[in-house]
Amino acid sequence: MHTTIVSTCLSKINLLLSLLLLSTLPVLAQNGTYERNATKGAYGVISFQKTGNLVKAEIFTWWNSSNSQTGSYFGQGTLKNDFVYLKSDENEPECKVTLHLVQGKIKATFSKCSTDHLTEDFNGTYTKISDAVAGDYQVIASKAYFYKAANTASKLKAYVVQGDKVTLDMQNMAANTGNWVFVSYMNKADKETTGFMPLSALKRIN
Repeated sequence: MHTTIVSTCLSKINLLLSLLLLSTLPVLAQNGTYERNATKGAYGVISFQKTGNLVKAEIFTWWNSSNSQTGSYFGQGTLKNDFVYLKSDENEPECKVTLHLVQGKIKATFSKCSTDHLTEDFNGTYTKISDAVAGDYQVIASKAYFYKAANTASKLKAYVVQGDKVTLDMQNMAANTGNWVFVSYMNKADKETTGFMPLSALKRIN
């Protein structure tokens, strides 16, 4: 009888310790690129990066219009109860951007952001397409080739080597898919090379 009681108590203690440990770990699963297709072929992309409760998000929208109109936003805020209200030093002060984390997706709401070309047409749920976020990355593979498309059959002759820096630009983030990311590389002669590359060959530069 005593053995059963002790065993039950130990099980409950272990469960509580496990939950406590999990609650203290940083939640990084939400980090990555999220996309939503809007009307008439337009789309929006969110690069979402969370460290502790601090969120940094960069947003890019493409209107699919004859004048190639795009929108952009960069802001940060504190995550609370799965909501973050972004503040920006770069965008229109009246522009209000709210992100709500829901079951591995992001529900975005834009209000008074037309000056930044983030209209309510881009409100809605964004689905994760890649673990990558926008920014600079260092090549960690001894040699990393560029690919014309997001598959191994389209390998190009161009490559970068370990230690080189490549960039994931917001305007190309929608091309990312799974482990494949679209990168750009600028050599010492200011010649740019672009193409797809496996994310596993890269490390984010903070």
